[in-house]
Amino acid sequence: MARARDRPVRDRRREAYDRGALRLPRPPAAVLLAAAACLCGVPAAVAGPPPPTEHLPEVTKGELSGWVRALADDDLEGRESGERGADVASEWVAAEFARLGLKPMGEGGGFFQPFTIPRGMKVLPTTSLAVVGADGAEVVLKLAEDFVPLDVSGPGEADAEAVFAGYGISAADLGYDDYAGLDVKGKVVVVLRHAPAHEDKKSPFAPPAVMGRVASFQAKADAAAAAGAAALVVVNDPATCTTKEKDELRPPGGGQGGKLPVVQVAWRAAGRRFSDALGTSLAKRQAQIDGKVMPRSEPLPGVRVRVRCALEADVRRVRNVAGLLVPERPVEVTGEGRPPPAPKETVVVGAHYDHVGRGRFGSLAGAAADGKIHNGADDNASGTAAMLEVAGAVAAARATLSRNVLFLAFSGEELGLLGSKKYVEAPLVPLADTVAMVNLDMVGRLDEKLYVGGTGTSPVWPELVERLNKAQARLTLKMWPGGKAPSDHESFYGRDVPVLFFFTGLHGDYHRPSDDWNTLNYDGHAKVARLAAAVVVELASRADRPTFTKCDAGGFEVGPYLGLSIDPKPGGLVVAHVDDKSPAKKAGVKEGDVLVAWDGAALPDANAFNERLSKGKPGDKLELTVERKGKRLKLPVVLGST
Repeated sequence: MARARDRPVRDRRREAYDRGALRLPRPPAAVLLAAAACLCGVPAAVAGPPPPTEHLPEVTKGELSGWVRALADDDLEGRESGERGADVASEWVAAEFARLGLKPMGEGGGFFQPFTIPRGMKVLPTTSLAVVGADGAEVVLKLAEDFVPLDVSGPGEADAEAVFAGYGISAADLGYDDYAGLDVKGKVVVVLRHAPAHEDKKSPFAPPAVMGRVASFQAKADAAAAAGAAALVVVNDPATCTTKEKDELRPPGGGQGGKLPVVQVAWRAAGRRFSDALGTSLAKRQAQIDGKVMPRSEPLPGVRVRVRCALEADVRRVRNVAGLLVPERPVEVTGEGRPPPAPKETVVVGAHYDHVGRGRFGSLAGAAADGKIHNGADDNASGTAAMLEVAGAVAAARATLSRNVLFLAFSGEELGLLGSKKYVEAPLVPLADTVAMVNLDMVGRLDEKLYVGGTGTSPVWPELVERLNKAQARLTLKMWPGGKAPSDHESFYGRDVPVLFFFTGLHGDYHRPSDDWNTLNYDGHAKVARLAAAVVVELASRADRPTFTKCDAGGFEVGPYLGLSIDPKPGGLVVAHVDDKSPAKKAGVKEGDVLVAWDGAALPDANAFNERLSKGKPGDKLELTVERKGKRLKLPVVLGST
């Protein structure tokens, strides 16, 4: 007869079920939330479907679909990190960890590992804009209706003489400079949006690449700051902004790294009044500039502009969820009369539970989807549900294990792997004792094959995965050797931990409102979870630990690749790491650089960076602006693929 540890995992789980070890009734969701609220101050109960009410030791598609439906319900509003929906999801995961008998590994004896994430700048209501004409008459504009601070703005204020600087463009290579011969030092510069005759194909400003380079808000702010301006007012140009849609204001924002206050004024709402107060016709000046594509900048004697950008750092408190499964072994007394020491070595199983909320960042559905709930059923309610099912299956086999298993639900993944980065910086189990990390991200849309990443990070992976797949799932596998990909296992790979990444592939609903619970393949979802559970049980019970091997190589293409990691700080997006032989490395990006702009568009926070990267395609050419030792550099980049 084979030893217990040599019997199939399925048999051991069935034995645990027969003993009644795992079939536990789930308390009502309201009770769980109320109990958790006493400890953590958690959000109110939800109106949508609750998670499953019981947890069998077997992986079941019914429980998987129940978890996905709960996590991807509209009531959680897309589980954006730092928002109520994500907090509710984390409470559910913590409650399930508790019911499975996992040991709380978070702060204060709970399941949460809290941390903060920067979310750009909040615009305070004391932000203001007014112009005093040469006749002393004052025109005051309304925040959010008439004007907004732009995301390239820094905090600050100015009360100074006004000057008109055309389109605010300084482009020597195009033979055009609105600042030539104009003294703007210490003054408030007023400029028009866009560029001279940019809708005319004959204009040197017509090419989109040129517009992005010289006419973006970031480019205008840089030119004004370089000329010594105290503040910049960008007025939507009359010739282009002829409808409400074209005259829209950007979402208000600001960045700590902005060098001067920068505001945008809507033409139809307030631009005409602003123009009259300046004592010059902006519409006439635009027509003159566009007609000959020549600057018509001028001082505005006696006119003063008062601008105040009252901005405050927006920091959100978020949390990972961590529960430790400790092996249940017969008590053996040593010669000294003491039980053997508890195991130190640990297998980590992770999945991120956050998504992109209402599409304010990261959405691939375009402007029409802004504000619509992105439920993220596959990304990554599917991975979170699979992790919980794996936890139940592994808990059923705990008597056969010789290593701990740490289950981690990460926040902040969609903002740049922030939760897993936090964990490896402050691990709850020493990284030296972490034998492997298994990551479940987007595992609910199995079609032709299951992608398994990281198989080159340990020599044991290919044989182990193939063998267990043959015994458990019989799926068509596509092995991907590299340890790098835009998901949480990369953070562990960077600390020399062998990793595996289960992934069923991209699809047309990725990062769109249509990624909903009814689009998943739950039969395939269950097969993936069963295979992952078998892998985890073997890792937690085998005699030898997997050895780590460095393998940056890619395999299947999952999206655009830049090859750098960012560390959002109050001063901006600091480059924390640059991959060898990556597009970023080839372009000259260095660790310590601060990312300023992507093709001229400002990068005030991680949201903006991730949105730009997610919309890129392998082979795209772009210009990355970085700040290094006080100087701004524009680096040409060609995106690769992961």
